[in-house]
Amino acid sequence: MQNDSISESLTYLQDEPDIKTLRYAYEQTVNELEPYFDLCRTSYDDRRNWWPGKSRDHRKHGADAFPWEGASDVECHLIDERVTRLVSLFMASLNRANVRAFPVESGDIARSRLVSGFLKWMVSSGYIPRFYREMELGANYLLERGILMTYVGWQREDRRFLQQLDLQQILDISPEIYQAIESGESDEELILMMMNAFDGVTEKRAKKALKELRKNGTAELPVVRRQVNAPDVKTLAPDGDFFFPPYVTDPQRAPYCFWRTYFTPQELESKVVTEDWDEGFVEHVISKYRGVNIDSIDREQEGRRSTSLTDISYEAEELIEICYGYQRLVDPEDGAEGIYCTVFHREFSGDDMTQGYAKFELLNGYEDYPVVVTKLSEDSKRLYDTLTIPSILRGIQNSVKVERDSRIDRNSLATLPPVLHPVGQAPTDWGPGRFIPYRRKGDLDFAPTPPAPSGSIEIENTLTNLADKLVGLDEGTAISQVRKQFLVDKFLSHSAEVLRMAFRCFQRFGPDEVFFRVTGIPDPQVFNKGNPDENFDILINFDVLNTDPDTVQAKLQQFVALNQLNANGRLNVDSLLDVAAASIDPVMADAVLQPVESAQQQVVKDVTDDLTKIFSGIEMPARPAGAQIAMQVIQQYAQQPDVAERLQGDEAFQARLQKYAGQYTFQMQQAQNAQIGRVGTAPAQMGEIQTQGMQ
Repeated sequence: MQNDSISESLTYLQDEPDIKTLRYAYEQTVNELEPYFDLCRTSYDDRRNWWPGKSRDHRKHGADAFPWEGASDVECHLIDERVTRLVSLFMASLNRANVRAFPVESGDIARSRLVSGFLKWMVSSGYIPRFYREMELGANYLLERGILMTYVGWQREDRRFLQQLDLQQILDISPEIYQAIESGESDEELILMMMNAFDGVTEKRAKKALKELRKNGTAELPVVRRQVNAPDVKTLAPDGDFFFPPYVTDPQRAPYCFWRTYFTPQELESKVVTEDWDEGFVEHVISKYRGVNIDSIDREQEGRRSTSLTDISYEAEELIEICYGYQRLVDPEDGAEGIYCTVFHREFSGDDMTQGYAKFELLNGYEDYPVVVTKLSEDSKRLYDTLTIPSILRGIQNSVKVERDSRIDRNSLATLPPVLHPVGQAPTDWGPGRFIPYRRKGDLDFAPTPPAPSGSIEIENTLTNLADKLVGLDEGTAISQVRKQFLVDKFLSHSAEVLRMAFRCFQRFGPDEVFFRVTGIPDPQVFNKGNPDENFDILINFDVLNTDPDTVQAKLQQFVALNQLNANGRLNVDSLLDVAAASIDPVMADAVLQPVESAQQQVVKDVTDDLTKIFSGIEMPARPAGAQIAMQVIQQYAQQPDVAERLQGDEAFQARLQKYAGQYTFQMQQAQNAQIGRVGTAPAQMGEIQTQGMQ
């Protein structure tokens, strides 16, 4: 292909996509990324302990076995252990992290707190499907393959299922159709009514359903039983799912990128109805390209080991490979940029009967590619020049394996040393309680065993400590905390960007309003998607020291002590209670904590119930919390004319009420005594305004 025509097709917007050019760009991109794919394959093998010649009994066999046939060949999971620990740290940080939305413009200040609560709800409620699962997969990709890629889009789909309906059910769905059937209207009108009432019904199915209804009173018709209208977040394998050109430094500046995925025939047929894919293209790829040879795929979605104990190739006969090509194209008329998506097959460019793509559209509302990309190490400008945890620890893992193999081999020699015997007179049997014939003493003897490897354990400990230092898992050192915080912040920054894009998608494609509830915000909350151009800086932060219970306890104790200085109410005690409860158990905190307004209403209800019992002659003790609110309720209660009249004439009632109020007064005095004990006198105040602590 001519370079000029290729460059023009990949740069400027045309009426139809140039599928041949896209296929060429796809194949060139995949071929030039082969060095990175080799790194990923090696990292995959190192983490899972796959190597040439590995046997199931963990022994060396064959002509290359060293130091002897059957020598030790054990696995050493040094890399996997550290990757798993870091993934656990990442997910624990994400589960306990604080999600905040900070306004970019002054007009968004009032809405920022509500947006923060909505973002927390999106994650915790499952509004973003499989969010934590996708982030866990992404954490593994980031550490094992050095790059984390996450697709963020919006999924709006009505899932239709065939259901057998009788006349009564049709009456509930569409009374007009029921009345038309009962009145015997013409078939043409009934068929048209059924096609309008049941989305997706063809004329052929409508005729068949009408015939069955008149004959049996039942018919199979498609019914919308599940509606999907939510963010779509997917973690993509950087070596098998999503590809940028190898020269890219900033992924969002790339001229094009590709997403390779697989569909079943049923899913492709559904795309024709739900997403307006070209029916001819779908029928062609189902008939011509159905089935994928797993062994022939160079890079599978889940990675591929280069060696295996049993190399098995099999046919995935129900899968069809589909490519999404994303391009940043320029309109030659006005120079406006846009993100365009083309759905195609990498082996089909179209023919005289069928176009070469399923869909070509402008991604309306997108200013960048719908993918978030993060590198493990920013030690090179190019995206695919990166390190992985297995590549860093590969040499250490191999050295530890050598030390372990040598100790096992030495113990094997010590358990059963080689037997020395006269030439040609080897013992025919050997073992406990055996009768071994010999001519004279000394004919049979054991060969000397090598001395115990005194330095082997020390070498292994030194190597494992070095591995911990390299990835920030050497607990107890200050630099370890810095290194862990660095890795956690990188992962949480990626998660925050994913949430930001999901929120932007909600503003553009989501419903007009959503009801939600999170701890610390009054229930329920109605969230309007607002102006699609409003912008927030989304931050997800977590201190890795908070994984230590002693550190968390010390922090909370300091905040509780700081509350004694809270004379002007700058410290929000209710928010402190939320944080303290969440640090103990986030799940239980969501179950037991209630919004401030609900808590105040509960105190008022409890006090009024107590006053009712006191009025009827039953003494009641003060509640353990809410003294100020309780005293306000008691004062308002005592000012009612009928209550005031009884207080003057009924000494017993007056004594019960005074005793009840006195207990609340004592609670308030106890709280004040804590402050008096700190300053030595009652707090300074002018009237009801406290001036203690004013500068």
